[in-house]
Amino acid sequence: MAIRIGIGALLLAALVAVFSLRALPRPLTADLPADAYDAASAMRLNTELTRTFPSRRAGSPGDAALGDRVGAELRRALPSAAIDVDEFTSDTPDGTRTLRNVSATLPGLPGPEIMIVAHRDALRRGSAAEMTGTAGLIALARAAGQNRFQHTVQFVSTSGGSGGGLSGATRLAKAAKGRVSTVIVLGDLSGDRSRQPVVVSWGNTPSAAPLRLGRTVEAALRGEGLRPAPSESLWRQVVRRGLPATVGEQGEFDQAGVPSVLLTTTDSIASSATAPVDAGRFGASGRAAVRALLAVDMPRADVGPQQGSLVIAGRELPGWALRVLLLCLVLPLTGGALVLSIALARDGVHLLGGLAWTVGCAVGPLVAGLVAIGAGRTGLAWPALPAPFAGTAVQTGAGAWVLIGVLLLLLLVLTALARPFLTREVAGHHRPTRPSVAFGVFVVLLVTMVPLLVLDPLAAYLLVPALAAWPAAISPFPVVAPLHRAGLFLVGALLPLAAIVTVVSDLRVGIVEVPWWLVLLVAGGHITPVAMLLLSLVAGTAIATLLSVVPPVTNPVTGRRGGAPEREPRRRRRRPVADGEPFGGPAPQDEAPAPPVGPPGPRRRRRAPVADDEPFEGPAPPAEAPDPPVSPPGARSPRARPGRRRAAAADPGPRRRPPREPRRST
Repeated sequence: MAIRIGIGALLLAALVAVFSLRALPRPLTADLPADAYDAASAMRLNTELTRTFPSRRAGSPGDAALGDRVGAELRRALPSAAIDVDEFTSDTPDGTRTLRNVSATLPGLPGPEIMIVAHRDALRRGSAAEMTGTAGLIALARAAGQNRFQHTVQFVSTSGGSGGGLSGATRLAKAAKGRVSTVIVLGDLSGDRSRQPVVVSWGNTPSAAPLRLGRTVEAALRGEGLRPAPSESLWRQVVRRGLPATVGEQGEFDQAGVPSVLLTTTDSIASSATAPVDAGRFGASGRAAVRALLAVDMPRADVGPQQGSLVIAGRELPGWALRVLLLCLVLPLTGGALVLSIALARDGVHLLGGLAWTVGCAVGPLVAGLVAIGAGRTGLAWPALPAPFAGTAVQTGAGAWVLIGVLLLLLLVLTALARPFLTREVAGHHRPTRPSVAFGVFVVLLVTMVPLLVLDPLAAYLLVPALAAWPAAISPFPVVAPLHRAGLFLVGALLPLAAIVTVVSDLRVGIVEVPWWLVLLVAGGHITPVAMLLLSLVAGTAIATLLSVVPPVTNPVTGRRGGAPEREPRRRRRRPVADGEPFGGPAPQDEAPAPPVGPPGPRRRRRAPVADDEPFEGPAPPAEAPDPPVSPPGARSPRARPGRRRAAAADPGPRRRPPREPRRST
């Protein structure tokens, strides 16, 4: 029955997926040409700025001087614009520094505003390719000064965006929330000719930029003879939305609910310091940015809300269909688990003990995460910023490894102490059984997926294999070998681990720096407290499954075997209780009767069973006994054993059984 329900749910999910697909929205286009963009002037400006300001790390004197130069260029390009300089203090890879956001606002009609953003700092000396975003911003402002716009357009040069952190973009996004309708972020506009331009629409939240905005920028690139990269694969869309982490400045605007995309010819990671600048690509990318600006400025141009859908084979699968598909996958598993839990409860299995044991495994990760948040607030972990870091911006030192060791030790100790404490307080058992732990793992994973169904359904999809595989790996099926249990654990952990590896590789974080990168994500607040709680529950189920799969290790001090839960004890059958016997068993007698004293009686021989056609008295004696063998003359007769003589003397003859009642035929 359960198999039929599961097959029916899968068929329903397939029907929902097929009939909910819809066409992609049409891009916005502009009738005005982009000839106002001077590519040659932009190339000369980029060369001059790179030579004049070779060292411009965030908050350095070179960064501040470049900000003043950008402000002067914007004032010269837009005489009627209002120039504003916003100074603030924030963490950087070099410590706490004073940063500046320089902006020029070109007034238009009342209503939503349009914003063009580019960061000017760089982690490495030189970085001419990374400077193309700032030079393109100034050239775009020069082109905008020759046109009249329907909306108010703001050109902003931020600091603290190279390598992650995104301090300037985070501050700017908070001010733009509710006021700005569209943001276009300029990245590396030159790039290598072997790579296609990219329009990055994902951010640091489960939602993404509107599809119409992304397709508008892609259409502008095609209008300048550039072929944008095709849409992301299904796996990368799930990873980008299920585990959102980007170092592009569009991610902070996306997190604030402002539609934004990144126009770049590489990716969200900054180019190398020695990357060349292609003048042809630089000019074409700048003209495409002007086309996109003119398209979103058209009257009644609406890019739409944030994207909650997926693009599959050139069609759009809406967000509500993703949630219905997830329900169709989870409900059959939940029904089967409910039936099994009822059966286990009838058999006397303490299910609450396994649930408490699993929750105890999540206490360590949760407390370690809270301590990491406190370390970020107190300055022990820096740079602690809401946005993630990438590449060389993630730097580990002695202090970082000390904090990582303290957090790891705290996780192990609290996990070891919380499991028996919670189990003892809830169910009164120090060691739960395997069926109860399997029930606890399933319930905790199911409870974790319920809020994810609303907040981030794609993250819940990554946990579906674990919901089915991890309880099966713990369950005491005799046909499942230890190697098979380890394989089931890996099957459940495959999708989350693959997603983490994909994000880390895209952000170019080394294997050694991954622990410190995770600590910074928690300490800076990129992982919110609610997300930290859900991640701790998932980590607790993984720890509980791993402890149940790995063979227990004997403690050399106490001699006990700890780690894995115990098997269900085998129950002994009790004899039936007689009618006159109390429920607790026969009452003990005061004094047992003494055995009779006397010579032992004759040994009884077992009689063969009586056949159906044989009389009850036993088999008839033979008609004639055979003659004893005749001994040869002079031979000695064997002496009879005394025991046999006594038995023969004591045996009075064949006994007769009492008559048996005739069998009744039914």
